[in-house]
Amino acid sequence: MTRALYLVHGWGFDASFWAPLLSHLPDVSAQVVDCGYFGAEHRPALPETPYLAIGHSAGSLTLLGQDLPGCEGLVFFNGFPRFTAAPDFPNGTPERVLARMRARLKRDPAAVLHDFRAFCGTEAPLPGKPDGKVLDYGLEALQQQDHRAQAADWENRPHWMTGTDDPFGAAQAGFASPGERVAGGHLLPLTHPGVCADFVRRRLDDAG
Repeated sequence: MTRALYLVHGWGFDASFWAPLLSHLPDVSAQVVDCGYFGAEHRPALPETPYLAIGHSAGSLTLLGQDLPGCEGLVFFNGFPRFTAAPDFPNGTPERVLARMRARLKRDPAAVLHDFRAFCGTEAPLPGKPDGKVLDYGLEALQQQDHRAQAADWENRPHWMTGTDDPFGAAQAGFASPGERVAGGHLLPLTHPGVCADFVRRRLDDAG
């Protein structure tokens, strides 16, 4: 029976991002990745029992790009298989936007993060001192990665939820697999943790 989760947060956040959602799933074992944007990176081992891999925003790209033995399915909140625009992906963000962010990041990473997080819908204080190098690596990944083929390989096992007011076109584009749109923005696990937890629990029940 699938009762384990492996979670990856998005760019500009940390492992605490998942606390509101996980508070609604007290009976579920969770391994939570911290990408190291504000301190030490933490990448726990994949669960030994069958599990769901859950990603928010850029965390969806991270999961699609790695080997996930034992994974029963993927759950993406405000996720995407590609972030930057391309001729065959017009909903993506223009690469020049990320280039400007990377240039500003060298001068004032905290200001870049405050602006980005406000655009996403939160004015919460930063969880720690930002690591400019790790943040730049994350933006580079968003610029370069395209995991649409990997998403297709998962067939109907990726399930996604995104907000109807999500400002990122890549998230609005969604995936070819089953998904749901709900009233909300780009930070559904923070703003709608109960709704997201119900979505996860349904996927757990589907996986058996």
